[in-house]
Amino acid sequence: MKLNKILLSAMMLLGAVTSSAQESDAKVAYDFNPHWYIQGQIGGQYTLGEVKFSDLLSPNAQLSVGYNFNPTFGLRFGANGWQSRGGWELNKTYKWKYNYVAPALDLMFNLSNAFAGYNPHRVFNVLAFVGGGANVAWGNDEAATASAAIGQTEFPYSHQNLAYLWDGTKVRAFGRAGLGLDFQVSPRIALGLEFSANVLNDRYNSKRAHNADWYFNGLAGIKIALGKTYSERVIEAPQPVERIVERVVEKAVPT
Repeated sequence: MKLNKILLSAMMLLGAVTSSAQESDAKVAYDFNPHWYIQGQIGGQYTLGEVKFSDLLSPNAQLSVGYNFNPTFGLRFGANGWQSRGGWELNKTYKWKYNYVAPALDLMFNLSNAFAGYNPHRVFNVLAFVGGGANVAWGNDEAATASAAIGQTEFPYSHQNLAYLWDGTKVRAFGRAGLGLDFQVSPRIALGLEFSANVLNDRYNSKRAHNADWYFNGLAGIKIALGKTYSERVIEAPQPVERIVERVVEKAVPT
């Protein structure tokens, strides 16, 4: 009787160990959930020009809403703007600034997911984007003042006096591309840095240069996902194959 109890306890212990081993072999898989997000950013802009770098810096901000279709691709619609600057070094430095807002649609790429696989717990994600939209600019009064001042000089190139000077409100198409780095602080919140290069026609900064005008933005901000970004599922470990052993009972045949 005691031997039977010992054997029964050993079998129960073996079963518990086997069950625990099977549970430890189970894996958790993460499925991406398509989702919307909002994003707010603030930073600075450098408008390409021929005067000192510091003379062409201005504040910049951007507000966006986006949708991630899958771990790699998404779309983002946003409005970027604040100020751009222009300048000309003649007998002295002439500087001016003006305002703009630029709504744009971007195609977003998550490079980390594309090359390293989807991982919702990854701390850093590298992003790339390409897009374009309309640049709506106004408030170019300082350029008109600079043009009038340049016209009173004897500088030999004064006949080029801001040949593309504009007033009122101007709408110009632009394209852009850039890179971003997201730092994930929770499944729904990420802090990020973003850098973009934006290109327009030659008339943006009022100067005739026979090439495109550029401005470059550097932004920092926060991104908030609207809803769950992923779900979990457990992949069970494969069950062991049961072996069926037939007992063969030999029956003694009387002789």
